[in-house]
Amino acid sequence: MLARRWRIRASEPGAWENLSRALGVSALVARVLAARGFRPGPEAEAFLRPRLASLPDPFGIPGMGAAAERVARAVETREPLWVYTDYDVDGVTSAALLAEFLEACGAEVHCRLPRRDREGYGLKVEPLEEMAAAGARVVVTADCGIRAVDAARRARELGVDLVITDHHTPGPELPPATALVNPRLTGGEYPEPAPAGVGVAWNLAAAVRSVLRAHGHFASRPEPDLRVWLDLVAVGTVADMVPLRGVNRVFVAAGLGLCNPPRRPGLRAMASVAGLRPPLTAGNLGFHIGPRLNAAGRMEGPRAALDLLRAASSAEAVEHARVLDGLNRQRQAEERSAVAAARQRVEKEGWWPGRYGFVLEGDDWHPGVVGLVASRLVEAFHRPTVVLVPQGATLKGSARSIPGLHLVEALEDCRDLLVRYGGHAAAAGLELEPGALGAFRARFEEVVRSRVGEEDLVPVLEADAEVALSELNDQTVAELGCLEPFGVGNPRPVFVLRGVEVVSERPLGASGDHRALVVAQGGARREAVVWRVPESWGFLRPGTRVDLVATAGLHTWNGRTTVRLTVKDAHPAG
Repeated sequence: MLARRWRIRASEPGAWENLSRALGVSALVARVLAARGFRPGPEAEAFLRPRLASLPDPFGIPGMGAAAERVARAVETREPLWVYTDYDVDGVTSAALLAEFLEACGAEVHCRLPRRDREGYGLKVEPLEEMAAAGARVVVTADCGIRAVDAARRARELGVDLVITDHHTPGPELPPATALVNPRLTGGEYPEPAPAGVGVAWNLAAAVRSVLRAHGHFASRPEPDLRVWLDLVAVGTVADMVPLRGVNRVFVAAGLGLCNPPRRPGLRAMASVAGLRPPLTAGNLGFHIGPRLNAAGRMEGPRAALDLLRAASSAEAVEHARVLDGLNRQRQAEERSAVAAARQRVEKEGWWPGRYGFVLEGDDWHPGVVGLVASRLVEAFHRPTVVLVPQGATLKGSARSIPGLHLVEALEDCRDLLVRYGGHAAAAGLELEPGALGAFRARFEEVVRSRVGEEDLVPVLEADAEVALSELNDQTVAELGCLEPFGVGNPRPVFVLRGVEVVSERPLGASGDHRALVVAQGGARREAVVWRVPESWGFLRPGTRVDLVATAGLHTWNGRTTVRLTVKDAHPAG
C-alpha cells in the first residue's frame, strides 16, 4: 500500500454547532456536514431530505426544447424511433429507460447498442448508416454522441434527424445534430453536478411527456409515470461514478426506494445471483449489480444486460442474470491476469516512482478490461494511466486519472497524436495509430508533468473529523445513515482516531489476508476489521497503540448489533 497523507477537512469555527441547531441533527452528523462545506440553509436541508419535487426543470438543460419537440413529433406521427447508447451500465440503463418510456407513449422503438470490440465507444458513421438502411429517420443517442461530428454530418446527408443526449465533456467542434442536449453546454440553467447519461435520458423523457401532454396525446391513453424508471436511473448513476450530490442524490435516493425490494424482475434476479440481502444500498448497486451488468459489454455485447433489465418475467430474468454472472467471472479472470502483467511491466521498466504518467499496451489483454486495469494501476501507484490494446488497425484503450489532473484537458494537449478521444476529468477513452505510441507516451508524460506537482503524486486520505472512540456509539453511528446514499462526491464518513490500543487481533477469512481487531480507548471498546492487511502493518499487535483512519457502521451477527470500524489506514501512535 502506498504511503498516504492524512488530511482532516477544515470547517469554519462554529459551523457544526449552527448546523446541529438548524437541522436538528447530532453533533457527529453536523461535524461531517460542516467538513463537507455545508452551512445552515436550503442546500443542507435539501441534502438531508432529497425529494423528487426539488428536481429542476428538464428544459433547463441546453437543447432540451428542440429534442423534446422532435421526439414527441415522432411519437405522434408513428415514426420509428431508434435509440443508440454506450455499452456500459449508464448506456444500457439509458436504453432500457428510453425504450420502455417511448413504448408506453405508443412509439415503435428499436435499440442499437454498439459492441466494444467492434465499434468501440461513441456513435460512428457505420452504425448510423446501418440504422438508416433499416429505415431509421429519427435516432436518439444517450450517454454518447457529443463528439460524433462525422456521424452527425452523415446523418444530415442521409436525411436522419439525430437527437444527441450526452453528459460527457464537449469537444472543440460540436456535432451538427437536429438537437444537442448536454448539461455541460453553455447557456443552460441546469445545476451542477451534471447527471449521468441515464439522468439526462430521464430528463428527456420528462420533457417529451410534457410536450405530449400539451398536445393532448394522453387524452386517449394512460400517461406514463416517470417514477417507475428511477430504479434504472439509480443503477446507471451509481455505476457511472458521477457525484452523488444535488440532482444525482435525489435520483439515487428515489431509485433505491424502487429497489427495496426490487420491483423490476431483472434487478431482483441480479440481486439474488449476487447473494445480496435487503436492504440494497448504493454500494450494492456500484459493487455488485453494476459490474455484472457491465460484464456483458466488456466480454461480449451489451444486449444481454439490456435483455435482463427489460425482462418481463422472473424466469426470463433469472436466465439472463446467470449468463451475466458467468460473464462477470470471466471478466474477473481476465482482469487479474492483465493487472498482474501490467504491474510487472511498470516494475520491470522502473517507471515508479520516477514517471508522472504511465502508458501501457498489451497485445493479449482483453479489450473489455483495459479501463479496469488502468484503475487498478492508479490505485497501486497513484499515477495517471493509459492502457491500450490492438483493435483492428489501431490501438484503443482507456485512461484513468488522479485528483489534480483533468484527463480530457490533458488529452487535448495530445490531440494531434490521437485518432479520437473523449470522456471526463477522471476517465476517458482514446484511439491512436500504432506508429504514434512512442510519441504519445513521451507527450503524455510531458503534459502530466506540466499540469501536476510532486505533491499531487502522493495520495491523500481525507477524513471528516478527529474523534474519540467513545463518540462512535450505536446511536451516533446509526444517525450517520441520514447522510446516505454514499458514493462518489458523498463518501461514507471517515474519522481519525489517535492513540487507540489494540486489545486483540486474529485472522479473518480463509485466506488469512484480513484481520479482526478489538480496539480500546478510555473506557470504550469497539470491533474493527482490516481488509487485505499490508505487509508493513506488522505493528498491529495486541498491546500496541495506533492511530487509525476508519469508517464506522453497524454490524449484526447472531442477532447482536454492534459498532464495527473498517480501517482504511493505520500508523503507530504519534
